[in-house]
Amino acid sequence: DVRLADRLYLDHAATTPMLPAARDAVIAGMAGWANPSSPHGEGRKARAALEDARDRIRAALDWTGDLLFTSGASEAIALALGRAKADAVLVSTVEHDAIHRAAPEAFVLPVRSDGTIARDALVGRLGALGRRRPLVAIQSANNETGVLQPLDMLAEVVREADGLLFADCSQSAGKLPLPGADLIAVSAHKLGGPPGIGALLVKDLGVLAPIGG
Repeated sequence: DVRLADRLYLDHAATTPMLPAARDAVIAGMAGWANPSSPHGEGRKARAALEDARDRIRAALDWTGDLLFTSGASEAIALALGRAKADAVLVSTVEHDAIHRAAPEAFVLPVRSDGTIARDALVGRLGALGRRRPLVAIQSANNETGVLQPLDMLAEVVREADGLLFADCSQSAGKLPLPGADLIAVSAHKLGGPPGIGALLVKDLGVLAPIGG
């Protein structure tokens, strides 16, 4: 817990204070102001620092796929749901508002009285899609109730349907092992990092449609 004068801060699920090591890293990073895409010495140094940060975060999360930096979990969500090569999107009823904003016309997965998604319900929804390839968005941990979804079990169901699983791990990354998902959103300010920093973890970049021409 963090004591702020005469107040006790209990809103860590929304944003937790920055760790001293994170503050020091941000200050050091600000000294490397050059464009990491530039070929000159300063640019190459900035690129090296950027890639070092990417590698260290991947190692800390035990992630062997790619890591795309974003401005936060909301951008990672929008990128995943907007660019994934899928023909239909399914989301649970208890997802964060950012999920529902990114996929307003998605098929909805109900939850049981304990807040979890039942395997049979997911199987039924996937079966109703026919030949369409689904992207299924299921959070790892709920920020209001603390309910943990059985993602490893549900991931097997999604794979059997030749679908993609997107997991919002904003609340669980760094605290629980990452699930076996194809796409994962994480947010720095939920675990002692700076606000305005997030990432989309991608098992295979080929599942994302490219941007630009």
